[in-house]
Amino acid sequence: MTRIFQGGVDVGETVLEASNREMYEEVGLEFGRHVMMGTNSDDNTATISCKYKTEGTGSWLEKQGFAGQQLTWSIFRCCNADLELNPELVCNLQGLGGEKAEFSAVQWKSLDWVVDNVWEKKREPYKVLQEATMPLLKEWNEKCISQEFSGKWSRDNTRNVGVEESLLARGLSQENATRQATKAYLQQWKQDKEKPRVWIVTTDKGPGKPSTRELRYPMGEFTESYEGESTIFGSSNGGSVKRCCFYLAEESSDSGVAHVTVSYTAKGTEESLRYLKNDELILKRSFLPLSSTDKIISTEVFIRC
Repeated sequence: MTRIFQGGVDVGETVLEASNREMYEEVGLEFGRHVMMGTNSDDNTATISCKYKTEGTGSWLEKQGFAGQQLTWSIFRCCNADLELNPELVCNLQGLGGEKAEFSAVQWKSLDWVVDNVWEKKREPYKVLQEATMPLLKEWNEKCISQEFSGKWSRDNTRNVGVEESLLARGLSQENATRQATKAYLQQWKQDKEKPRVWIVTTDKGPGKPSTRELRYPMGEFTESYEGESTIFGSSNGGSVKRCCFYLAEESSDSGVAHVTVSYTAKGTEESLRYLKNDELILKRSFLPLSSTDKIISTEVFIRC
C-alpha cells in the first residue's frame, strides 16, 4: 500500500535527505522509527526518476516559464506496526519544522488507486512510478514468502530479556511468571503450501508431551478461538481474540523482513515480531496494558532442534 507526498530539494541536500525532511514536515514520520529505505537487489536503494512536460497543465511551473519538471521518488518500507495498521493514529498533519500544514487526512491506498485518482494532467509520471515499482513489489513478496521459519524451534531460556516483566504486566503472580518464563517452550512452524505467506504453528508442552494447540496465522485481520487457559490472552476459561498478521521491514533481520502478529487481548494489545538472525528465530513482544501508556518490551531467542 502507498502514501505519496512531495516537496522540493533544498540547496545542499541529497534527494534522500530532502525526502526524509519532507516526510517529517508534512506527515510527522521519522526515518528509522516509522519507515526504512526501500531497497532493490541492484544498488541497495530505491529511487525512481522521470521527467514530464508542464506545457498545457496550467500549473505554476508553466506560468513561471518552465518547460517541464523532474520528479524523483524515494521508496520507503513501513517498519512500524502502528503505522501499518492505522496511519491516522501515527502521522502528525499539523506541519512540523516550521512548515505550514498541507494535509487534512492520511490513509493507505494502492498505487492503482493513486494513478486512477491523481490530477489527469500529471498522471503520466505516476504511471511511470507504478510500472517502476513492480519489480520492487515482486522482490518484497518473494522475501516475505521465503522466510526460513519452517522446522522445530526451542526457546533458549538463558537469553530471555524482559519476559517475566511482560508476564507480570499481564497479571500473573511472580511465581507463575517465573515458571512460564523458564519452562520448556517448543514450536513447530509449517508454511501453507497454497498460501505461502501463511504459517501454521504447533506449540508443545515439552519433549515427549502432546501438543497444546495448533495456530494458523493468515494475513490480515482474523478472530482466533481458544480453549482453557491462555497466558498471553489473559483467560483461564477459553474465549476468542482479535488478531492481525502482516510483514514489516526489520533492520535486524538477515532478510530485512519480519512477520508481525498484533493481538487485542483482555489484558491489552500485544505486538509480536518474529524474524531470523544468524539462523535463530527472534521473537520481540511489545505489550501495552489497557491501563497504561507505556509498552513493556521482551525478547526471546529460539534455536533449531
